[in-house]
Amino acid sequence: MKKNYISSITLNFLATIILVVLIALPFYFAKNISKVAGIKSETPFLVVSQVDKFPQMFFGQEGNRYEISFTNQFPSQAYLAVIIINNPTNEAKSYNLQTSNGSTKVFFGEDYQNPITQIKAPAGSSIPVGILSESTPNSLQTVEFTIETK
Repeated sequence: MKKNYISSITLNFLATIILVVLIALPFYFAKNISKVAGIKSETPFLVVSQVDKFPQMFFGQEGNRYEISFTNQFPSQAYLAVIIINNPTNEAKSYNLQTSNGSTKVFFGEDYQNPITQIKAPAGSSIPVGILSESTPNSLQTVEFTIETK
């Protein structure tokens, strides 16, 4: 039996090429799909809760509405950096806090004597959010707020 070396070499070469393509193709598609998925799932901000550092404080979220519950210890009390707002985008964003009730205020930064509810965050930065409560001691306080981007 006479072997045809040229066809054998050609078939081995083609089999190697097909094998490399079959191995590399899923990586190529995964790379492109992750780019598309990243664009579609990019959010204007990320919220990081720090309430576990405060005694008897609870954090909840329902959609774009946030709720923090705590027991007030003193007539006037400030909790600094309860949550952190991260700007994961590549551009500066303006954020606005909207509080639903009036006895407890939510503000950006750590200056409780001058609470601000609007701020412009540079790309990739983090902003602490604090709570200022003026109520009777040992009372359960709940503050509901939303974070809006402009």
